[in-house]
Amino acid sequence: MRLHRLTISAFGSFPGTEEVDFDRLGAAGLFLIHGPTGAGKTTILDAVCCALFGVVPGQRNDARSLRCDHAPPGKGPQVVLETTIRGRTLRITRSPAWARPKLRGQGTTQEQAKVIVQELRDGDWAPVTTRIDEAGDFVGGLLGMNADQFGQVVMLPQGEFAKFLRSSGDDRRRLLERLFSVRVFTDMEKWLADHRRETGRIADQLAEEVRARADRMRGAAGAGLLAHAGDPDDPLEWSSALLAAASAAAASAEAAVSDEALRQARDRLAEGRDLADRQRRHTAARIRHDELEARADERADLETILAEAASAARVVPLLDQLRSREQTASAASAAFETATSGLAETDHRRAERSRRDELVRLEEALADEARLHGVIREQEHLNDEIATLEKGLRETADRLEAATAELSEAEERRAAAAVAEAALPGAEAARDRAADLLEAVRRRDTITADLSDAVAARAAAGHPGLAEPELTALERDRRDELARLDALDGEESRLTALRADREAAETEAARLAGVEAELADRLTTLPGLLAEAAARLATCREQAAALPAARSRLVAAEERLEAVIRRDELAAELAGAEDARRIAVDAAQAAVDRLHEIRQARIDGMAAELAARLAEGDPCAVCGSPDHPAPAEPLSEMATADDEEAAQAEADAAQSAREAAESTVAALDGRHERAADTADGLSQAEAEQAREEARTDLAALEAAAAREPAHRDEVTRLETALGDVREAEAETALALRELQTRQQTSRAEEERIEVRLSAALDPGETVSSRRTRLTAEAAAIGAALVAEARTTALTGLLADARHQVAAMTRGTGLEFPDLGGAGTAGSDGGGAGLSVDAKRLPPDPAVWPDVPAAHALLARARQAVEELTGVLDGRLAARQAVEHLTREVGDLKVREGADTKMLMETRAARGRFAYEESELRARLDRLRGDDASIHDRVERLRAETEAHRHAAEVSEALQEARRELAAAADAALAAAVEAGFTGLDDLAAARRTPAEIDEMGRRLRELGDELAAVVRTLADPELKAAAAQPPPDLPALQQAHDEADAARSVQVSARDSAVARLAQLTALAAELAEAQARRAPAERRHRLARRMAELANGTSSDNQWDMPLSSYVLGERLRQVADAANERLTHMSDGRYLLQYDVKKTAGHRGRSGGGLGLRVLDAWTGVDRDPATLSGGESFITSLALALGLADVVAAEAGGAEIGTLFVDEGFGTLDEETLDDVLDILDSLREGGRAVGVVSHVAELRVRIPAQLRVHKGRAGSTLR
Repeated sequence: MRLHRLTISAFGSFPGTEEVDFDRLGAAGLFLIHGPTGAGKTTILDAVCCALFGVVPGQRNDARSLRCDHAPPGKGPQVVLETTIRGRTLRITRSPAWARPKLRGQGTTQEQAKVIVQELRDGDWAPVTTRIDEAGDFVGGLLGMNADQFGQVVMLPQGEFAKFLRSSGDDRRRLLERLFSVRVFTDMEKWLADHRRETGRIADQLAEEVRARADRMRGAAGAGLLAHAGDPDDPLEWSSALLAAASAAAASAEAAVSDEALRQARDRLAEGRDLADRQRRHTAARIRHDELEARADERADLETILAEAASAARVVPLLDQLRSREQTASAASAAFETATSGLAETDHRRAERSRRDELVRLEEALADEARLHGVIREQEHLNDEIATLEKGLRETADRLEAATAELSEAEERRAAAAVAEAALPGAEAARDRAADLLEAVRRRDTITADLSDAVAARAAAGHPGLAEPELTALERDRRDELARLDALDGEESRLTALRADREAAETEAARLAGVEAELADRLTTLPGLLAEAAARLATCREQAAALPAARSRLVAAEERLEAVIRRDELAAELAGAEDARRIAVDAAQAAVDRLHEIRQARIDGMAAELAARLAEGDPCAVCGSPDHPAPAEPLSEMATADDEEAAQAEADAAQSAREAAESTVAALDGRHERAADTADGLSQAEAEQAREEARTDLAALEAAAAREPAHRDEVTRLETALGDVREAEAETALALRELQTRQQTSRAEEERIEVRLSAALDPGETVSSRRTRLTAEAAAIGAALVAEARTTALTGLLADARHQVAAMTRGTGLEFPDLGGAGTAGSDGGGAGLSVDAKRLPPDPAVWPDVPAAHALLARARQAVEELTGVLDGRLAARQAVEHLTREVGDLKVREGADTKMLMETRAARGRFAYEESELRARLDRLRGDDASIHDRVERLRAETEAHRHAAEVSEALQEARRELAAAADAALAAAVEAGFTGLDDLAAARRTPAEIDEMGRRLRELGDELAAVVRTLADPELKAAAAQPPPDLPALQQAHDEADAARSVQVSARDSAVARLAQLTALAAELAEAQARRAPAERRHRLARRMAELANGTSSDNQWDMPLSSYVLGERLRQVADAANERLTHMSDGRYLLQYDVKKTAGHRGRSGGGLGLRVLDAWTGVDRDPATLSGGESFITSLALALGLADVVAAEAGGAEIGTLFVDEGFGTLDEETLDDVLDILDSLREGGRAVGVVSHVAELRVRIPAQLRVHKGRAGSTLR
């Protein structure tokens, strides 16, 4: 980068526009920028940095405005820099933000910052960008450095490097981090620390997961298996042992299960039930056979009824036809009565024909009636037209009269508008002159008032009798004295800051002493608290491990309680079932006895029953003889087949109820026995107490397990707190030592500043109070200067205004009167006849005419113009009205004649329609008769014709129905007699519906089929053999089966429980192995992450310098800077001094890890390395200069090797002796190699002799300038 030209306007201490030609200054390679203190030498460097980056170096960038206070009010700050960067010639124009005066009104408004970047292309300046962000990125990208780096590389601020030389490691780190980017390394340190915490969290989480899996296996295994598993220190080995024990238990339970006893009991029960079923079926078949034999009469009755129904079915269609004919005749008779009611004539066919003939005659009269209605509507329409025409004629006559009058008025308005058009131009000219006069009078009065205020302000400002040159000299004296106070302003504020800093350091030292004591107390108590928390955590984990066993105990206690309650409930149910069984057994036996009694009674009375069926001449069912000499007599109480059937059903129901009761008792007894076994002989109170004890134990263990996370967090917190306290104790000790050093330094600096201030100020006076007094005096003198200049300017303006008013007054015809007299005002030819009445004028012609007089003249002129304009505005309307009304009058006369002719024609047509109406009414009245209208008579005759037609048809239908009814009755009676019935009533009684016939046939077939089935069942040999055997004892067989089934259920339950426990433990063992497999690599990753994080953050034992990674990188950069600085320091110090990079901790570093940014100065004369703070002023300058030049070289190389064509060195040469100054200048002269230009910024007079190319900065009361 090489600078060519810099233009500064209203920037910093330069109120005007100044230009610096760096090409001409740098032609010699070395040039000097000099001038008195405060003149603005550094402002030139600020302008260069502002043009490139939009900011100025250091704390000066915090200023609210970069604008020069001496600049004119409306001129904004601006810098224009022409430079070449990497072969591209640019012109950068920047305008910093500033508060400019408002264009209207008082106050200021904020003007935003602006930038224009242009590039020289083919001899012309081509635009690049006007956006501030794009400009910064563009320039920074070309230079390869930011504003901070540019300030250190191109503008070497010696004061800052002197502080850098003596600063602590933290201060050096802050500066180096601005110049060298180490963000990637600090991000790496942070990422490694975060990664260590994350891997530690994951490892702890997975370890907790392994413990949780082991606890679940303990709960699933139970106490019996846990006794064979051993110590769970190795989770995988412990789970394998537990699985082996569970597998052995499952195999043992599987071997104990046997099905043989249950199978034998089930077979015996099935055989007993089968035998009982066969015996029941044989007994039921024998009883049913007897019942069916007893129902032979029912079968005979059904056969007779079905035969009679078959004979009746052949005659039924004729009977149904007779019933249909009866219904038809009845309906025809009712229809005849309805149709003839209300009809006087009986010959309905003749009455129908007469009415049809009259209807033919009336159809012709309907057309005349329709024509009559049309004639009436036409007359109504003509009446409406006549009324409309008469109304239109009246309106036309009225409008014709009014239009004639309006036409006369419009012609009069048109004539008046022509007169006003000729007078308007003169009136407008008079109005304009009056308005100009009023404006001139107001301006004159305003200047008079301003002049009065200016004279009063000049008197109030003081210093009467002094002219402007004397006031200017007096103000310059005050400003110069204020400038001299500026040098002391920083010292006074520095003294205040030092005192505050020392007091703060004392306060902080006291606080840190208390903190150190508090930390010592915590170091004493925290280990004990940590041990107690660890013990509580271990206890919680032991109790959490016992949770599964406690849950199992609670489940067993709840099952025992349910079994006790179920046992007691089943005992009550069993007692009730036993009672019900006894009742059912008694009822079944009683029902069997009743059946036997009825059956025996029926056998005894069977002869009387057969005798009751004998008929004279019929063969006997027993012997076959047709003679019956001695039939048996019936007993007094003879049982029937129905009685036997009812008794059999009752016995069967009682037997079923007995069997059901016995099954219920057997089932309840088995359930009661199993419940009693599970209850283990406990009462309900004892079982409830055992459950509550198990529930209490489980709740206590769950509460303890729930406290485990809190105890674990407490242990972690105490471990972290202990580490934090140890670290804080070390940091507090370092901080106390630093505070002691700071207090000593502050006291020495305070004493130096107090001596300087006491020599510069009067006793009891401060820099601020003296500045306030001088500022007030300078402000008062400045106000007097402003008031003096304003009075002179307003005096000239007032004379001009008075001359202008006098000239304009003459133009209006007004004349100045004699003093104290009266005057008149006439009108000239341009006044359009306007005049001002005579009035009394003021005694002073300089203020006449006044504003009221000028305003009255303008009002009268405006009124005349408005009146003429109003008349002219109606001119066009009047002309248009005349033309419109003329056409309207002609149109109205034509319309009047046409409407009169139309009215006469309409009245004639109305007369013709009235005559036709009278003719039609007379003819229709004759045909209508007594009816209201022809239409009504036609409708009446049509209704009567239809009624007579219907009556004739109904009469004929009635006669036909009577003939068909008589024929159907004769045919039905003949068929019934032929079928064997005495008459139609006997036939109706024998008739059956198809459903009844089907039901009787089905019942007859069922009785036959059932009898055959019963005979076959009684002949079955298996049933005969079963009936011969004794009945089986089913309850005993059922009880034996239930006992075998319960025993096997216990064995299967034990086996299933063992197999399920083995499956659960197998799954949990797999989960445990999986969790352990995830835990091992996680712990390895955590150990690696912790080692890497401690190494990168400087807390690892492997890091011998306790140096973070970012500090190591910055330390290497500082080593490169020291090496580059030594190339020049050796020459400037005659080989005496060398800068050495010190990797050890610096005193300013307060962290656990070391800083690694130390600097020492090796003195070759003594062979001892020294602290930079022990160097003298001159030694510090040359060392700082060498350090700055070395840093510039390293930063430039870091930025990409951008060529630096222009370099500045700011201040510090006043501390060097002549010989050292020569050496320094030789070094600076060597920087010119490669065409580089070096600018030295200094006020040292010796440099003006040694450096011929110079830029001088002059300062004055109105600001600074360049020469």
